[in-house]
Formats: sequence, C-alpha cells, structure tokens
Amino acid sequence: MMREHKYRSKISLTFLLFFLLIIELHPRSFFTSPSENWTAYVLYVKDGKVPVLKNPSEEADTISFVYYRDKILVVEKEWEKLGWKKVVYPVNGFISEKSLMTFMEKKNIDERFKSPVEENEYSKWEWEIIYCNNNYVFVKEKQDNTSETVGLIRKNDKVLIIKEQLNFQGVWSQVVYPEKGYVKFSEILAGQSYPYFALGVTYGAFHKPYEKNLKNYFNPLGGYLEYSKTKWNFGIRFGYNHTESRITTFFIKTDQIFAHLLYKFYRLFNNKLEMYVFAGANYWYSSFENRKYESGNSFFKLEKDKGPGYTAGGGIIYNLSNFFIEAQYNFFGSRQAEFGNKPELGSFSNYSTLYPGSNHFEIIFGYRFVL
Repeated sequence: MMREHKYRSKISLTFLLFFLLIIELHPRSFFTSPSENWTAYVLYVKDGKVPVLKNPSEEADTISFVYYRDKILVVEKEWEKLGWKKVVYPVNGFISEKSLMTFMEKKNIDERFKSPVEENEYSKWEWEIIYCNNNYVFVKEKQDNTSETVGLIRKNDKVLIIKEQLNFQGVWSQVVYPEKGYVKFSEILAGQSYPYFALGVTYGAFHKPYEKNLKNYFNPLGGYLEYSKTKWNFGIRFGYNHTESRITTFFIKTDQIFAHLLYKFYRLFNNKLEMYVFAGANYWYSSFENRKYESGNSFFKLEKDKGPGYTAGGGIIYNLSNFFIEAQYNFFGSRQAEFGNKPELGSFSNYSTLYPGSNHFEIIFGYRFVL
C-alpha cells in the first residue's frame, strides 16, 4: 500500500512538472489578459460610399468615408455592440455591419461583374498580430524618436501592426491597436530572432600579397551571401574573391571560393555597430604568366595551379536599417603554388613557385533580406 502511494506520488509529480514546463514554454495558451481578448480580420466595403462614425450609433458624428471594395481592418471583442464593426485601419471608427462584406463575397461579386480581382491601390497593405518581448516600448506620434509619446506597450502585450515590406532593426512599424502610433520593429520584438540572408559586395581598398616582392596589380573584388538570424551572434558566409599581383613582367591571378564562420562578439548603439571575427576554408585557382613578350612565346605559356587554403580576420559592421557597410581585414593563406614543370637537366622550363595568399583590407556594401 505504501509502495503504491509513493508510485502515485511520483506520477503526479511528473505530470505537474510536465504541466509547468508547458506553461513556461507557452504561457499565452493558459493565461490571457482581458485586454488581449480581441481578434482582428479583414473585411471589404460593400456599398458605394460608407460613413465611418465616431461611435456605434446612427446619430454619431461622421469621421471619414470609405468606398466600394476598400479593404479595412476590423477588431472584434466579445462585448462589441451587435450590428457594428470597430475599424482600426486605414481609418479609425465604427461602420455598420450591413455595409461590409467578406473576401469571398467580394470575390463572387468581382467574378459576377467581371471586375478586376486584385485590390485597389488603397488596399495594398498587410497586418500582423505580435506580442511585445521588451519590458516596455514607447509609442510615438510620428516615425521619429523625438516626436511626442502617445502610448506605452508593456511586455507580453498583444499588438496589432501594419506590416512593412521588410521589418528589421531601425524600421518603423505602425501600431493600430490597442495603441495607435509608431514603434521600432526591433524594439517591440527585442529578443526574438528572424532568419535573414545578407548580400555583400567587397572591394579591396588595400591588398598586400603574401609572397615577397609581389605587388598589387588589381584591387581585389568579390562578394558573399550570409545566412544568420537577427539576434544570433553566429553566421555563415559563402563567397568569391578575385585578386591580381605582379613582379616585373610576371603576373599571378587568383580566384577563390570560400566559406566563413562568423562570430559577432560586441555590439554598440542599439546594434547599429557590430564587431566580429571570422575563420574559414577556401579553394583557390591561380594562373601565372610572363608577359615579357606581348606577342607571346611558347616558352612563356600560361601556367596554373589550385588547392585548398584558409582564411581568417575580423571587422566592423555599421547597420542602417536593412543596408550595411563593413570594414574588414581578411588574411588568405595557402601552400606554395607550383607553376609549370620542374626543368630537367639541360632543358628550359617556365617553372616557378609562389604563395598565392595575401592580406586584404576590404570595404563591403550590402543589404539584408529578412525572412
């Protein structure tokens, strides 16, 4: 009997811990504030010209008008007055329910009268419900930090926003419910991570070949594609780089493809400035040529070599909304390349050994595509 009681106690404790874990992971599934007890959806205007009223009453003052086929965003609560809809975008007020229609009703009318199915120019917007992850966020009257504060959103508050094409750090989002104004998208979702791809174009402002006596002939050019998340410190880059060097009449061209593991170790000014280091591997292709005789000579043919190498370095990123600019140091190391065949006794060969590696100081311009 005692053993059975202990067994049941362990089962009960296990279920309790499991239940608490679920609550920790998904608290909003169990606890909902009365202020969050609303939902949002889209309706369309059914009549030719419909007044938007200050209150849900026929006697209320008219704030504005909406027109046939206009797309409107509606918020609905359990205690809303029957027969009326609370409109929060693109105008704010109340509209009689009989003057509105659903998307399917609009689609049926469009097909019946052969009207264009696509929405008009005033309806090309999207909306999203999000939860604030920051302790608090000030709602501004305009898209400016210095403008008047018109509201406050607290941690875990449910918020209705009008989506931008690309929501990222520094981009303002319009809040339409329960507050009305503008917030920084990165502030309201502080702590959440969104995947992104970054496309960068590199220019080698300074290029010093590793091989002694070699000099820069053509400043390095290249680019990369980076994958990471907005709050991650790690990222991975895949890219390409081209360099050219010379010594007297001898020229060496090197192309490399690379993969870098990136680590951002320090951030400043609300993530506008980021410092990072990287390391990775590459595969290089080099060609070696003696251009002493412009007409060409069989003794001075183009020689080639290739092989694996490694890269390492670091840099600073300055973010301006989705655009960014970097200053980066990049070291490319490799084995000694062998160009041509080793000469046999009594014969001539264009054989040379050189290091294709180099030191770069690069300026990078790029753009992030947030998914």
